[in-house]
This record gives sequence, structure tokens and C-alpha cells, in this order.
Amino acid sequence: MIDVHNHILFGADDGIRTFEEAVQALREFQKNGLEFIVFTPHLGHPGIESNLETIRRNYEALNEECKKMKIACALGSEVYLAPRTQNIIPILDRFVLVESDSVNYPMYLLDKIFELQLNGYDVILAHVERYSWLRQNERVLNKLKDMNVYFQVNVNSLDSKNFFLKNGYVDFIATDYHGDDRERINWDNFRKYRDLVEKGRKILGV
Repeated sequence: MIDVHNHILFGADDGIRTFEEAVQALREFQKNGLEFIVFTPHLGHPGIESNLETIRRNYEALNEECKKMKIACALGSEVYLAPRTQNIIPILDRFVLVESDSVNYPMYLLDKIFELQLNGYDVILAHVERYSWLRQNERVLNKLKDMNVYFQVNVNSLDSKNFFLKNGYVDFIATDYHGDDRERINWDNFRKYRDLVEKGRKILGV
């Protein structure tokens, strides 16, 4: 199984704080069958401090632990879309995981996504279930799909009532894990929706 969105990279954002906690989380992921993990610390979020140098340095340390555990990993980022250009760390040099305001539709959203695509990136929209404006705006929803934007849903949000699941819009499922003090992972859903896990794997090419 794979996880393309989490905050396990220690000391990088509002997720796991220490190296030891990160290693413990990796052991839990390994125990539950995770074979490929993309670390996606926040970048550009207005309420969360992050630093590229710290991210890259801490990734090197955690990458060594992944090698010991025989877990494949990659570094990416969860980029908060804003009108001004910002730093990104693409996943596998190709995919950019993005997030936006969850309450109000950002008028620049489509332009920023198009800009990323012009620069050669495929865009994954993180935790789409959080965006009330997306469920309520069929025009924007269809436009994003026409632009080949991939939709990621958090694994703990998957149930029979999930709008995106019911309508066949889900491309990736992921943990968005910040540590057990925030929310424990529903590992059963990874097994229940294994077809979506495999769909995401094929998209990534891993």
C-alpha cells in the first residue's frame, strides 16, 4: 500500500515533532502494510510555519530509517495555493499536492493550477472532502476534472455517504496523518478500498 499525504516528517510543520515519534509512526505504517510513503510537509500555509532547509535536512535523517525498514519513500509537500508564487517540492519530480481555503472558494484556484500544469506538473488536490465550496459548485468540480486534476480523500473520511466516493471522483486515498494526538488512522479502510490504493499507485507509477 502507499500513502501520498501525511505529516510524519518530524519538526517540519504542525505534524509529528520528534525523530523518535516519526520512527514509531513508520513502524506502525509498516505493520499495516505500507510499502511506499510520500512525506508532504506544509509549504506556504498562512497559519503554519515551515522551512525548506529544515524539511530537506530532516528528510535525509528519516530516509535513512526508511531504508533500514525497507520502506520506499519520497519527499513532497502540501502546498497552500495563494495568488503569489511560492516554493514547492514536487512528488517524484512530477506531482504537486495542493490545498486551499476550505470554506471560501479561492477565485485564483483554476489559474494557479493551470500555472502549475504549464510548468509540467500534475496536480493532486488534497482532502477534497473538506471543501464545502467544491461539493456545492458543479461547474468548478467539472472544470477541475476536465483539467485532469487528481482528487485525494483522507482515508478516515471514506464511508458510504462520502460525496466524492459515491460519484467516482476519488483518485488517491491517504492518511493526512499528524500524529495520534490528532486522529488515529482507520487502517481497515485501506484494506476495504484497496482498489483506490491501487489506482493511486498506478497514477504515481510506483
